[in-house]
Amino acid sequence: MGRLRRDTTRFKRRALNSLLLAIEMFNRPHDVGRTESVLMLLQHAFEMFLKAAIYEQRGTICESRTSIAFGFDKCLGIARSDLHILDEEQAQTLSILDGLRDCAVHNLIDLTEQALYVHTQAAITLFDKILRQVFSEHLANYMPTRVLPISTSPPKDMLTFLDSDFTQIQELLGPGKRRRSEARGRLRHLAIMESNLSGEARQPTEREVDRIARRVKRGDTWQAIFPSIAGVRLDTQWHGPTVAIRFTRQLESAPVRIVREGMPDFEEATLVREVNLLDRYSLNLHTLAQNLNLTPPRTLALIHHLNLQADPDCYQEFRLGKSVVYKRYSPKALQELNTALNSVKIEDVWRQCSYRGRVVGRPQSNDSNN
Repeated sequence: MGRLRRDTTRFKRRALNSLLLAIEMFNRPHDVGRTESVLMLLQHAFEMFLKAAIYEQRGTICESRTSIAFGFDKCLGIARSDLHILDEEQAQTLSILDGLRDCAVHNLIDLTEQALYVHTQAAITLFDKILRQVFSEHLANYMPTRVLPISTSPPKDMLTFLDSDFTQIQELLGPGKRRRSEARGRLRHLAIMESNLSGEARQPTEREVDRIARRVKRGDTWQAIFPSIAGVRLDTQWHGPTVAIRFTRQLESAPVRIVREGMPDFEEATLVREVNLLDRYSLNLHTLAQNLNLTPPRTLALIHHLNLQADPDCYQEFRLGKSVVYKRYSPKALQELNTALNSVKIEDVWRQCSYRGRVVGRPQSNDSNN
């Protein structure tokens, strides 16, 4: 490809530096600060790398009319919906990595050797793929082929890996063990994966971790507790000294469906999970607009064009008192909007919008224009 912008090259170099340091930390001969360092460096590597791709296309990595640089979530949204350099599975891989990094920085997380290897190797596999796609370069150009995460017990498949992890958690929660804190650290890892794979992408609360721990002690299987993880497999490829790992959906796995009370299959549901609806419908109009890189009025026009407010899986209203209405959208709504932008022209939708005056008008109550 042609000559890159100067700051694009700098962002890319910072990304590669962090990635090589993450590999070095993974292969260090002792465990002091190893897990936290690897996760922080991998997440930083991808943030700098996505900013390199964005800067090369746009000439900026800041919000309009401000000097505030994009955060990781914003970079992820642009890379997927605007630059189209990430697909859904790749975006989920990075979202999981970001969630693990946040937990490592702000809370306590414990990863087994196999779990740390899986996330590290998957990240390096994805970094190399995007580097080739965006900059027509290979990661091998920046390091010897021998420099890869080396594990004495790499996982063979997702089922064996999770069975092993879950068995160890059950043992930690066993009578008289007094290792509940360590078990909770490992459960946070699985809870973060489950949250990202199910589209929520948030940190588990302490109450949620306690609830999961009680289910483990009660004898529930990991497939029942983490249904989204149960639908994922490891796609492992070996090419001489190079190992490629990525998370991908199992085509033969049964889909997870939400069954509401009153529906025909409700009584036969194998898993009942209580959720905070405000967590499920966590996005407002302005958040959607930021992720789509659109203005709020045009975002609302696209919402009405797709009739998303008629879909209970995408939209809910929450009333506070008699006059205040909070209008909220789920991650599924964001996914539908992202998909639509690939097939429709937003300016055509805007011109056909017969309610533009109401869209851009002054709201009559809290969130009434959302």
